[in-house]
Amino acid sequence: MNKKDSETMVRLAKEGKHISKIWTEDFPEYDYWDIYFEVYGAGERSSVGVKRMITARLNKLTEADDKQDRINIIEELNELVVHLYSRYKSSQQKLNEIRTIINQ
Repeated sequence: MNKKDSETMVRLAKEGKHISKIWTEDFPEYDYWDIYFEVYGAGERSSVGVKRMITARLNKLTEADDKQDRINIIEELNELVVHLYSRYKSSQQKLNEIRTIINQ
C-alpha cells in the first residue's frame, strides 16, 4: 500500500467514514483488513467503532464486581468520549473553514 492511499484512508476515518465504506467506495482493490489495520495502526478510530467500544464498556460496567475494574472502565470511557469530542471539534472547524470559503 502506498503512502498516499494510507493517508487518504486515515483522513477519511478521521472524518467519520466507516471503514467498510472506505473499503467499498474508495479502495475496493484492498482487503477490508488491510484498511482496518492501516487506520488503527495510525492511531485512528472510526466514530462508529468508538461508539461500539463505549457501548461495550457501559455493558461491562454493569457487570463489573470489583471497584478497580469499574474505575478502569470509567477511565477508558472518559478517553473514548474525549476522542469523540476532539473529532467533533475538528470537524466543526473544517466545516467553518469550508463555509467561509464558499461564502466569499
